[in-house]
Amino acid sequence: MSRERIIGLALILAMAAVALFAPSRTPPEETDVTAKVARRDLQARVDVIGALDAAQAHMIASELQGTEGRIAFLVEDGARAQKNDLLVRLDPAPFQRLVEQYRAEAEGLKAAVWAAEQGLSYEKNQVRQEIESAEYSLNVAKLELKKLQEGDGPLQASQFVEEEQKARIELQRHEEYLRDLLALAKDGFENVSELAATKEKLEAVRKRFEAAAGRTKNFRDNVFPAMLEAARAKEANAAVTLESGKQGGIFRVARAEATLSQVKSKLAAQEAQLQRAEAELAKTEIRAPFAGIVIQYEAWHDREKRKPRVGDSVVLNQPILYLPDISKMIVRSQAREIDLFKLAVGQKATITVDAYPDSVFSGELNFIGALAAAENGQDQEKYFQVTFLVDESDKRLRPGMTCRVAILAQSAKNALTVPLAAIFYRDNQPFCHVRGAFGGFREQPVKLGAQTDDFAQITEGLQEGQIVSLVRPAARAD
Repeated sequence: MSRERIIGLALILAMAAVALFAPSRTPPEETDVTAKVARRDLQARVDVIGALDAAQAHMIASELQGTEGRIAFLVEDGARAQKNDLLVRLDPAPFQRLVEQYRAEAEGLKAAVWAAEQGLSYEKNQVRQEIESAEYSLNVAKLELKKLQEGDGPLQASQFVEEEQKARIELQRHEEYLRDLLALAKDGFENVSELAATKEKLEAVRKRFEAAAGRTKNFRDNVFPAMLEAARAKEANAAVTLESGKQGGIFRVARAEATLSQVKSKLAAQEAQLQRAEAELAKTEIRAPFAGIVIQYEAWHDREKRKPRVGDSVVLNQPILYLPDISKMIVRSQAREIDLFKLAVGQKATITVDAYPDSVFSGELNFIGALAAAENGQDQEKYFQVTFLVDESDKRLRPGMTCRVAILAQSAKNALTVPLAAIFYRDNQPFCHVRGAFGGFREQPVKLGAQTDDFAQITEGLQEGQIVSLVRPAARAD
């Protein structure tokens, strides 16, 4: 055997001797504040008491505006209703009268709208025709002015000039003939009768020439300018008439459109009133939104708390019936804050109803509240709201029944466990005080599993048979 092995064996024997003959450091009372790590079956169960309620429920209330609502029909208390069954009928007479009144007024306004539309169409046609006529008159005036300036005026002037020229030529011919007669008379060949006739004829021709010249001058200086001015005035007047017709037409059409718009606005307002009245009339019949059991709602009527009756007046949002759907029930309850870590949505539960103690129902946890509250609003133990779905459908179940719910929250068979008092925390990390081989205690981090009110499962960190302290070692008496 090597020297190193001999020395190691000697040290082990010496330590064993010290442990065997040394006095015990464990105080006699230590058994009261320590426990062994041992195996046991764990079942963490949470029990709560709650009340049944319908998973789906609806408060039947009046939706009528005003004070005209009056119950004419009411379904019996406790009756089972199917979806769309008539539950309440309020007296429809006052609402029917309003509907008929508004409908008649709407029909009258529809006729007024039709008349206004016809009036607008007539005004548009009239304005269009008047504008077309004014445009035609303007075009005619322009053509007449152009014709006078470029056609009839110059032609007439040339005719007067031509007549003047003809008269001048004839005058000149008669003047030359007279001169010839006078020359012959001077030479001794005087013809008295011819000379007299020639002078007379010359005078007549001169008068015709002067008249032709006067007509030419008068046409050029007076008649033609006056004709031009009249034609221009006619054109200007036609243009003014056209513009006036356009402006007046715009005003007339706009006035007719405004009249139509006003009547249409009245019709729209009247139809809106009619629709509201028809909607109110439809609200006089209240039908079941889903199948359920009818519960008549107790309220104060004439200083008496009672259920509603036929003939009672109702106002907007006044409850009349409560309709729970008892085909799907839930349990509303509370869980202690200290049990919250054991619960999770989806956990199965068994439910018993006080009214039927021999019947057991199954359920499932489907809601855990987000906020904790003291039961009486005081600084004491706090609770979280929880809700369970009842799996079975049973016609015996009614809202408000007291029931008891049991949840097997956690379980573990042959689990390594310690008492809850042996679990300590630092920075939210669990640990135990474990006795060492030569006495004293050391901190040992652990991982926890299932927990009951008394024990906790240890999944990592301890071994079966080890001794753990139930108090902090520094707090124990020596």
